[in-house]
Amino acid sequence: MSTSTSVPPSEEPRRPPKRFAPLDPTVQHSQDLPRLKGVIFDVDGTLCLPQNYMFGEMRSALGIPKSVDIIDHIRSLSNEPDTTTTSTTSQGNQSAQAPPKPRSPTDPSQPPSEEMLSATSNDDPDPALLTSPQARAVAMIKAIERRAMSSQRPQPGLQEVMAYLTRRGVRKALCTRNFPAPVHHLLSNHLPDEEFHPIVTRETEGIQPKPSPEGLWMIAQEWGLDREVPGEESLASIAIGLGEQGEVDPLEVTKQVLGSGLIMVGDSLDDMAAGYRAGAATVLLVNEENEALSKHEYTGLSVRRLDELVDILDRGFEETR
Repeated sequence: MSTSTSVPPSEEPRRPPKRFAPLDPTVQHSQDLPRLKGVIFDVDGTLCLPQNYMFGEMRSALGIPKSVDIIDHIRSLSNEPDTTTTSTTSQGNQSAQAPPKPRSPTDPSQPPSEEMLSATSNDDPDPALLTSPQARAVAMIKAIERRAMSSQRPQPGLQEVMAYLTRRGVRKALCTRNFPAPVHHLLSNHLPDEEFHPIVTRETEGIQPKPSPEGLWMIAQEWGLDREVPGEESLASIAIGLGEQGEVDPLEVTKQVLGSGLIMVGDSLDDMAAGYRAGAATVLLVNEENEALSKHEYTGLSVRRLDELVDILDRGFEETR
């Protein structure tokens, strides 16, 4: 889900365009070019064709305007149970039992059950029966996403680019604002033989959703890229190369180094902002509604089909911003 309406512009100095060595071993290149360490993909509108009608349905269900971010609104709602109420049954008055809270998987990277992948699920309780404003909002949004996942259609070039990355030995991960069931529904139907690890969703514990870069940094750590971060003595020189000014914050520079070998591919400002802030290269998948983003400061490169990346990566990736 990509629903943020605006991201404040960066106050940091504009960084130089990012480049990576060609993946085709027969292409000659400078030995100074860094090696690509992995590609992170958004899901909605990136792996599958956009289903933007969902967002209007979500805002209508929540009663919020377009200017309000859907996930931020849900997180702002109270998770405290409403005042206990009673219900009247045909047999007389009985105390209503509070229904179970919606379950959030502890590991969203693991495929849900077959029942969870269906267009309707008993695991999703009736929003009207839930006991807190936040739980009701979560259930309403999941119901809309679950209905939409039954009509997911893959992006042109999806299978080709994923098979290419697998052949070249490039790691792949997902970072999405969706919940796990639609993600695995798409993977099981359109990319059953491809491996993505880790899969970061809005239900991944301890991670703020995009446009926060936290999901990308988590992926980099899962891939062991934190073990490649140099010691503190060389952080100052790295900071200069990254455009840092003033006093060097080792933690911030380390995070930039974590993301510096990555490419973030997405279709929204959330995706471009998360990638840029994480220190990754960014690729915008252009469609009829997001073309203006191709000129945004966070967008490094734009493509109209995913499989355009095959030739770009083989010859050597370079941002054109």
